Amino acid sequence: MKIVHLTDSMEMGGAEKLISLLCRWQREQGHDVSVLCLYCVGVLGEELRREGFEVVLQAPSKLGLHAFSIYKKFRECRPDVVHCHNATAAILGALPARAAGAKSVIVTRHGIVDPPYALRRELKFAFASRWCNWIVAVCDQARGNLMAAPLAARRKIVRIYNAARSPHSGGTMPPSKSGFTLLHVARLNQAKDQPTLLRAFALARSRTPDLRLWIVGGGDLRVQLENLAQQIGLNGSVTFFGEQPDVSPFLSAADLFILSSVTEGVPLSLLEALAGGVPAVVTDVGGMREVARLSDATITAPPSNPEALAGAIEKMAATRDQLPRLAASARQCYAANFTLERMAGEYMTLYTGGH
Repeated sequence: MKIVHLTDSMEMGGAEKLISLLCRWQREQGHDVSVLCLYCVGVLGEELRREGFEVVLQAPSKLGLHAFSIYKKFRECRPDVVHCHNATAAILGALPARAAGAKSVIVTRHGIVDPPYALRRELKFAFASRWCNWIVAVCDQARGNLMAAPLAARRKIVRIYNAARSPHSGGTMPPSKSGFTLLHVARLNQAKDQPTLLRAFALARSRTPDLRLWIVGGGDLRVQLENLAQQIGLNGSVTFFGEQPDVSPFLSAADLFILSSVTEGVPLSLLEALAGGVPAVVTDVGGMREVARLSDATITAPPSNPEALAGAIEKMAATRDQLPRLAASARQCYAANFTLERMAGEYMTLYTGGH
């Protein structure tokens, strides 16, 4: 089967990491897999190229010309399946894929797609959806939001949870640690709300002094967050590690995983934590609340509420003797719900016309 993944770019985001996982699994199963990037190849695209995948950059142009150039590429490579990732890829690529003879056109909306909707964008997406076989939401809340969107193709909308590979450190030594260590893995941006995390951590540490926080991820807010950490007296207890290609060493050493997002689908970093046996504290938003319902190793706190998040941190720290039991529960939840084999198999069922 010839499969083309159509995406904006292959930078270091969660959706792009998911595409990389699908590409590798699908090739392992004997399929011919390539990636078509609309705007930027990115770090993960270059990584796939080094592994022998075809990763093509489609030069940006006006909407009509861009769609026509995508059609020509599809006519050239004759895919059986075109898997669009997010709205822009579907708007530009669904009709060209169908016109070029693709038997199956799938689109995954990787975000939560919260209302109020961007009406113009969602109407374009509704038109593009006419040419798609299936529209995939990454959690039940995202599916509900898509069902309520203007002119939604409701009969085509299904839910497939994201997945992650079980982390393997490959012998890399983890950072040295002391005390009860929290790990945060995310882009440093407004959606992840790291200021609330830092303020919650400061509150919790004032009552549980041996707490430490590792922050892994890059982004425009790093300097601002480092300044905030200094202002609220967290020098020496918070470490910013920047973007890391492999978070396995951090997961192997951390006691607790934490996310403070104000909006979220099903983040791969959380699934990697579960796979690694690391219990989690997350905000009660999007697909994360669904993960928490599936695992007693994950507890939630209201978003944008430092005191509540601090309370959740302290609860976990106070019951640290339960970490071995929670680690086993986290791994069981991952194995039952979030393996790559499960997710990729569900996508393959859609590719071949099933549901």
